[in-house]
Amino acid sequence: MLVARAVAVAAVLAVAGACVPGTSGPSQPAQNDSGPLTLEFWTINLKKSFGDYVQGLIDKYQQQHPNVTITWVDVPGNDVGPKLLSAIASRQAPDVVNLANADIDQFVPSLTDLGRYLPPDVPQKYQPNLIDPLRRDGKLVALPWYNAGAPISLINTDLVRQAGLDPAAPPKTFDEALDWGAKIHAAVPGAYGMNGIPDENILRLEGIDMLTPDRKHAAFNTPDAVAVLEKWRHGMESGAISPGSTVKDDRQYPQTLANQQVAFGANAIPTSLTSLQKNAPDVFAKIGVAPGAVGKTGKYLLPDQQTMVVPAGSRHPETASDFAAFVTNAENQTEFCKLTPIYPSHSDALKNPFFSQSGGTTPMDKARAEIATELPKLELSTLGTGKDRQLSDRFREHIRAFMSGDKTAAQALTDAEKEWNDLLAQ
Repeated sequence: MLVARAVAVAAVLAVAGACVPGTSGPSQPAQNDSGPLTLEFWTINLKKSFGDYVQGLIDKYQQQHPNVTITWVDVPGNDVGPKLLSAIASRQAPDVVNLANADIDQFVPSLTDLGRYLPPDVPQKYQPNLIDPLRRDGKLVALPWYNAGAPISLINTDLVRQAGLDPAAPPKTFDEALDWGAKIHAAVPGAYGMNGIPDENILRLEGIDMLTPDRKHAAFNTPDAVAVLEKWRHGMESGAISPGSTVKDDRQYPQTLANQQVAFGANAIPTSLTSLQKNAPDVFAKIGVAPGAVGKTGKYLLPDQQTMVVPAGSRHPETASDFAAFVTNAENQTEFCKLTPIYPSHSDALKNPFFSQSGGTTPMDKARAEIATELPKLELSTLGTGKDRQLSDRFREHIRAFMSGDKTAAQALTDAEKEWNDLLAQ
């Protein structure tokens, strides 16, 4: 239950290097926004579960702007990248698009600089750590929307107590988590400490640079990285990490909190708590919540966030930018967060009593309060290469081989380094 790979409904691009040559400017001349106009608005997988909410946003905006008609298109997550690529290439781009942060670099040449159309104080209202990474060469290419929240620790208090440990004093670092896990497995052989592998996010949290400053070469093949990997491999041997952690899909761990074969998640995504409440209420009743563990940097990484972009092909970039800001404002973000366990990017949303004055005693209440405190400390894990997903997949493949005993730490890093350099050179 370490740093998860994607947030909520993050899109997966099927086309590598999908920047569209020759489409950095509008496909059609911008038109006057004072008369009647229509905006085409794309979301990702929201209609089925949140159709009323999104339609409510549209209705409210149209009431406030009688000259605007919004056409809503909900796109399956796996289709949004190719569909947007095709729309841009055919000069039929929509006006406002929900795009996962990790996919933005594929489209940067074809995105509007929102800073040209928004009042200067609007971008300043978002959390700096979540909006600043959305700037490219001084241009604001997206507005942050929602995210899966800061990582938290989820603790099976029964298993922890059986090992003679205090669930009220959980591990604060990954080193402490590995120590805790080994003690738990020694005391309760049927349970392991936690799930996870030392992927690229763990290395970053431990202070390892993944790329050279120019982002053209891998930088992680170092003795310090070898030491981190070997520490985690020893953790698997001691039972601090479950043997099932080497599965390719981290949603398919065989040992879990739900089946009580794992005692804690040191860096769990908040939706794990919701899943436990729904699917394992008996275990949920035993769960304690604490801040997520950290590495040497003392920081947290957010794997991804959902954003709003305006393709450069929009004929109404000013109104499209205004609508993107409306959808992502504090009030509307807060209302969305009340419907499902997601978290806001707008600073004013965190001031809402729903986050700032959570006095509840349930695990969900404690998690919400903890996450709200940690959100400003987050750093987006995006590397900004436009190939982040490919790089991550290849790195983890080599780390799984190492954790399974098929490679040494040095060989895994060397093999991953070569693949990264080849991909970055393409």
